Parts: sequence; structure tokens; C-alpha cells
Amino acid sequence: MALRDLPVALRAPVLGFGLGAVAGGFEAFKLAATLKLSVGFPDALALGLVAVGLDALLGAALAVPMGLLAALVARKAMPSRRHALAMAGTAALLAWWFLVPAAADLRDQGRLPAAVGFLLAPIGVAGVTWFNAHYWLRREEVGEEHRVGWAGWSLLVALGLATGAAGTLSSRSFGGAQALAEDPAVILVTIDTLRRDHLSVYAAPGAEPVVQTPVFDALAAQGILYTDAITPFPETAPAHSSMFTGLHPYRTGMLSNGHQLSQGYTTLAEVLQGEGYATAAFLSSFAVDSRTGLDQGFEVYDDELFPWVRGFSEILAARLLTRVVLRFGDPLKFDFLLERPAPVTMGLALDWLEGNADKPFFLWVHTFDVHSPYEPHGLPGFEDNGVPGAPSIDHRWILANERDYTYTDEARAKLRRLYAEEVAWTDAELGRFLARVDELVGDRPVLLIVTSDHGEQLGEHGIEMNHHGVYDESVRVPLVIRPVRVSGRARVVSEQVRLMDLPATVLGQLKLERDAMGQTESVDLLHYVDLPNQAGAASLVMGRKSASLSQGTLYGYRANARKVRVTEEGQPVAAPGAEERGRVKYILDPDQAREELYDLVDDPHELQDQAGARPDVVAQMRARVVQETGIQVSEAGGKVQFQRSAVEQEHQQAISAEEQQMLEALGYIQGEDE
Repeated sequence: MALRDLPVALRAPVLGFGLGAVAGGFEAFKLAATLKLSVGFPDALALGLVAVGLDALLGAALAVPMGLLAALVARKAMPSRRHALAMAGTAALLAWWFLVPAAADLRDQGRLPAAVGFLLAPIGVAGVTWFNAHYWLRREEVGEEHRVGWAGWSLLVALGLATGAAGTLSSRSFGGAQALAEDPAVILVTIDTLRRDHLSVYAAPGAEPVVQTPVFDALAAQGILYTDAITPFPETAPAHSSMFTGLHPYRTGMLSNGHQLSQGYTTLAEVLQGEGYATAAFLSSFAVDSRTGLDQGFEVYDDELFPWVRGFSEILAARLLTRVVLRFGDPLKFDFLLERPAPVTMGLALDWLEGNADKPFFLWVHTFDVHSPYEPHGLPGFEDNGVPGAPSIDHRWILANERDYTYTDEARAKLRRLYAEEVAWTDAELGRFLARVDELVGDRPVLLIVTSDHGEQLGEHGIEMNHHGVYDESVRVPLVIRPVRVSGRARVVSEQVRLMDLPATVLGQLKLERDAMGQTESVDLLHYVDLPNQAGAASLVMGRKSASLSQGTLYGYRANARKVRVTEEGQPVAAPGAEERGRVKYILDPDQAREELYDLVDDPHELQDQAGARPDVVAQMRARVVQETGIQVSEAGGKVQFQRSAVEQEHQQAISAEEQQMLEALGYIQGEDE
């Protein structure tokens, strides 16, 4: 029996396969227009062909019910009409498949008429498909032969679209004419979850380092080491938002992974792109993918974690498949959907740099290996950790069963050793990456910044292998800057500095005005080299209380421990003649009305709460937190009570089901107990 003689219920999937293939070709063009990836023609063509194949299968699947429906409602009609009806219904379903998500985005943006238009558009698609399919099928029905049938034509069109899309995606250029050829390049490397005390350069004099990190130590010797840098919020997306906006996450509303940075804020990448810099970012974790809004200003934002087909996760059918896998499978068995190792990310960055090192560029490279789960790499000196695939302790299993798992001293010791090996391995990978960078950039001056978004609690304060709270193990971060120009002599800066000071530092090194950032609280960190012995920058710090989003955040304030007084505006200032003793940390849990105070000089591990003994300092730090956040304070029965600010509640953005699944798989959040 010829294909054209098949009943509509059987032929519909074949016709739907062709419709889906054509739709996949158009999706390939959409990906070419929207993807922020730097790929060659073979990889771009592979992406287009995968899109064609997935959508062709989708079209065949959608055509099955449409064929049955057409056979039922048009059973007395001519076969050509029944086939055309099935194709029209399939085309409408395919159109809705692509347009419903776009309509939802438009609705969320408040563009309701446009959303309604997108939802109605498939009706028109169905009409066009009906008239054309009926004409072609009727000609077939009366015996007019076609040299190339529908299946052939649809596949040829799909292949042509995929090839054109591949050419478009692979031929992109980066940078602009505004940049001068001799302008310095900028490289930012952020090593996720890196504790500063696990770098040997930060070891106390005479103390044995936890880990030997020769690469970071050498960078510190070449550049400027900041010994008291802090993150405003020890969580990946909020901390990185500060690095690029120069604003505390409280100002931007980035109070958790899964939140999105509004396009109303100017990022460092946007400023440099406006100056003609080629801008590219290569990421290693879902926590900083483009849905966070951190891609603003980057021409390349490589957050594609799928290891075999570049851009695969942006195919609509692939995204649905990923959600199904994470929802019904074990996410720890599909970690390649959530993160990728440093050598892969760095390799992609170097591939891009090979074609762009001859122009001024801004390159951000993010690694994630130090983040949990901790795993062995077989490094010498860490034989007790086991080897890849056979660790001394299975951290992945612990994370999957953490609610019912009890950490023992032995387990903590093994996990700390694994963490230490992750740090040593990442340090070595950083060295290999920077050596190749030096080969590629040649004589071009490069401003290099290496830091972390936050540290990690390794059992301290009852926080097991995570970075919740605002204790210094999570809040203090390593920071080294290798500048292109510096007038001062200081190579070690002990004053407190903040991650949100990085944008002004970069602009200062490039001789650009800080005003280009618009609203910002960033200051140039090189000023501490030019003018040492300054007071340092006091800062509001915030952190989640636990992996449960519903438990909210803690507030803190980290400042110089001078004797201070409070002005009528709530600003703490140094009292006349007061001597600086170091720094204090104030911590507030507004829900429990609990306040803590630690002297970070005498008690660097924050073990002795001095809130009761130093009520004057508590009042001063509380006033600063209230002034910055708008928390409401009242007294009842002689006790101070707090109410979270309306601003914080407004900033608590919803997290989609898909994002929640992926963040849960990474251990950032956990579902609520029933």
C-alpha cells in the first residue's frame, strides 16, 4: 500500500513528522538569533539538526490524536480533506507549543493584548496549513504525481533552515570600534564556595596551611592581596549580582538563587560593552544561568551545561525533557544538567579567547567544583580521600539523604579533607588556565581579579557543609587583584573591602568614570593601596537562615570596632579620640528577636556572643541595619521586637517550579516539610 493510500489515523504521524521538522528548522533560527554562545559551524549545525529531530518527533506525536480526531469528525469527507484537517490541527498544536511560553512571558510583563495575540496566532497557522495542505493533497488524490513528496520537501526545508541558522550563529563577531587597540583587557575569575582560610597565602604566620595553593599564592605576590574582603550575601546569584552592579543585593532584590536581576540596573559588562569591549562569560553552574539576569551586557554568556550538543538545553523540547528527568529521576545522577567541571568551562573560555585576544575584552570565568558535593581527584597527598568514582565518603549520597543523616566527627573530618582536595585541584586548574591566557594575550595589559562569591561552613556553628547564615567562614572571601596600573606601594590590604567594590575598581583601572554605572555604592579598591590605613568599608551582610526559603534571612553588620556614637540620622561615626581595635560583627534574627555581637579580633571564630555585655555597640549596629533596611523596631514588655521591612517582602520574588527543582538538586534550597 502506498503512503498516500493509508488511513488518516496512520498517515497523520508521517505528515506531522514533516511539520515538526520544519518547525524545528525555524526553532534553529530562533536559537541562532537568541543564543549567547560562541560556537563553530559544526557545533551550530549539530544543534540545528537536533532541534529538527526533536521537533519532528514531537510533530509525529501530536499528529496521532489529530489523525484520530480527523477520522472521527470528517469520516464522510474525501481523504484529502481528512488528511488536511489532521495537518491543520497538528500545525496548531505545534504553534501553541512554541507560543504559549512566549505568551506567558508577555503576560508576566503586563503586555496582555500581545499575550492574547500570541495565543490566537495558532488559529491562523491552522488556516494557512489547511488551505495549502488541502490543495497539495487534492492534487495527489486526482493522480498528479510529485517528484518529491511531502516528507522529502519538509526534510529539505528543515535541513536548509538548520544550515542557514548554523551559518548565522557561527559567524558572529564581538566587540566594537569604540575600544582602542591598546586598551587593557579585564579577566574576572570567581571560584564558587572558596573559603579564604583554605588558601595558603592566608595562613597565619607560623601556622601550617590547610591546603597548599601555589597558584593563588603566586598571584598574590604579583598583585594586591586583600585579607578582609567580604561578600554582602553568601549565596551565588546574589553575590555575583553585587560584583556586576556595585549594589548590595538588598537594593536590587536578588535575595536568593532563582531571583532575577532587573534590567533597570546597569552592570559592569554593559558599561564595557558600551566602550567597545568584547564581553564573554563562561559559567559552571545553573545557579548563575541567564535566567538570573546576570547576562546583561555579555555578548557571549555560555551557561550551556549539556556536554554533547552545545545549546541543547535551550531547545524547548529538551527543556521539558530535563524537567521530567529532574522531577522523576535522581538529580544526582544527572549532575551534567546542573554543573560542569572547571577544565571544560576554562577550555571553552580559551577557545573564545583565541579568536578575540587581539582586541580589548572583558572575560568572566566561573568555576563550581569546590561547591558541594565534594569529590576526590586523586591528587598526591590526598590519597586518603579515595579516587574519582570511589571516594572515602559519598557526599552525593549524604546530600540526597541529608534530612535523615546525622553528621559524625569522622564524617566531618572526611568531608573537610575532600573539600581541601577540591581547593587544591581548582588552584592547579587555575594555574593551567592563566598560563594559556598569558600565551594568548601577549603584551596586552590585563587586569586580573580572582575571588569567590562566598565561603563554606564545614560544621562550624552547627551548619554542615553549606553557606547559610552570616558567619565569617561564609562571609569572608579571598580576593587578589593584579592591576594594570598602581601608584602605591602596599601589596597587602588589611582594611575591610566588599565584593560590590569591584565595578568601580575595574572602571578606575580603565580610566573610566564611576558614574557610568549609574546608581552604585562601589568604590575603587586601589585607593587602599594609594592611601593605606583608611577605615575600611563597613557593610550590611545578609544570609539565608537555612535551605528552606520560608525561614527567611538573617541580617548583620560588619564594621570597624571603634567607639562610636550615632547621629540623629542613624549613622554611626567615630567618637573623638577613639582608637580602632579591629572589627565587630552584629547579627540579627528579626523573627526570633535575637541579636548577637562578636569581637572579630579577640574572637575570630565568633564563639563568644558579647551582645549582653556591650549593649551600646549592639544599639549602634542595630541602628545601622534599621537605617539601611527599614526593619521596624518596637519594645514590648522591656524586650525589643522586630518586623521585617516591606521592602524585603516586595523583593521576595517567586521561583519557578523548574528553577526550584534544579536549585534543590544543587542543594541550595529544599522543599518545605509537609
